[in-house]
Amino acid sequence: MRIKCKLIMGIILIAFMLSVGIVYGQGSLYSDPQGRFSFNLPTGWKAATPYDSAQAAYFSYSVQQGTVGELIVMIEELPFSASIDQYVAAAEENGFKQLPGYTPGTQLPTTIFGLPAIKKNFNFSPQTGLTLQAEAYMFISGNSAYTILLDVLPDYFAQLEPAFTQAVMSFKVQSGAPIAVQPVPQPTPTIPVPTTTQPTPSPTTPVCPTPQPVTPAVPTVPVTPPVTTGMTVYTDPQGRFSIPTPAGSTTAQATEIGVVLNTPDGAGIVMMYTLGEQYVQGMVAQIKPNHQFHGQSQLQAGNRQALVELYSKVNPQDNVNYATVVVTYPGTPFMIIVTVPTDKYNQAQTWILEMIKGAFIR
Repeated sequence: MRIKCKLIMGIILIAFMLSVGIVYGQGSLYSDPQGRFSFNLPTGWKAATPYDSAQAAYFSYSVQQGTVGELIVMIEELPFSASIDQYVAAAEENGFKQLPGYTPGTQLPTTIFGLPAIKKNFNFSPQTGLTLQAEAYMFISGNSAYTILLDVLPDYFAQLEPAFTQAVMSFKVQSGAPIAVQPVPQPTPTIPVPTTTQPTPSPTTPVCPTPQPVTPAVPTVPVTPPVTTGMTVYTDPQGRFSIPTPAGSTTAQATEIGVVLNTPDGAGIVMMYTLGEQYVQGMVAQIKPNHQFHGQSQLQAGNRQALVELYSKVNPQDNVNYATVVVTYPGTPFMIIVTVPTDKYNQAQTWILEMIKGAFIR
């Protein structure tokens, strides 16, 4: 079972989503745009469109010094019958225990929307010297498993937890019935990556080696990158990195550790200069269980090596197949994540490769 908990390490990755958030004021009612659920959102939380299909809703909480916590609603579709206890046990083994520095706390039965639920407390440490305190509620309605997660800096947990509990108790599922389902592995979709033969003479510049036989072959990376027109350079305001990006890209959101860009061809680019390489590896480890892996390659990027990995996943909400390119630079705390619909991946490979090889990291 692969619980789709994208437990995104609170203060580090908060607000890296592919849209600009909106601020909710005095404890307003939040309704899922797809009509699946609603709850009373506590005062002070900022909402943004989730960047991953496992996240049905994403919120962050900030003080004058910066962002200190996050609240995430996650939904996993399950095909077979099981109890909430069985689901939570599977989530413990395949989700929570994978978090760096995970320390379990209390686990108590409760109810949400009249359904059996589990309240779980725990801590985890995404980076040496940084510990986050977390609380999660899990329940099953129909064929959907819900996880409502709060994780914050410990100094703010006592302040934010009571309002979070009230929000959870106000949670209402708009459709479905309390029919439990079994958390078992779901079939992984196949990414239609481009083949070596193009229907047009446009150059192909793939960013990964030939993947597994179940998918069409991906060409190997050429020794010399192509020259791409229409690129501009994004420079980090703090001077930590500069990256060539497609002309016309817009800033969806910026934080202290990076930026999210949207490209004209519908791709999303997340650039993160984290607190350390250990955190980068933790992020990669979170991506792997929920995506199909297709291959990897190493590229020379200036005076550094870049490790490029290709994944894919179908978003069940819109049935769109997405390619996810994860780029890390060993020895640095920097990483890039590119998400693009697979029907546009073929054309996007050109600028993706130039972006990777043109990265300058301080």
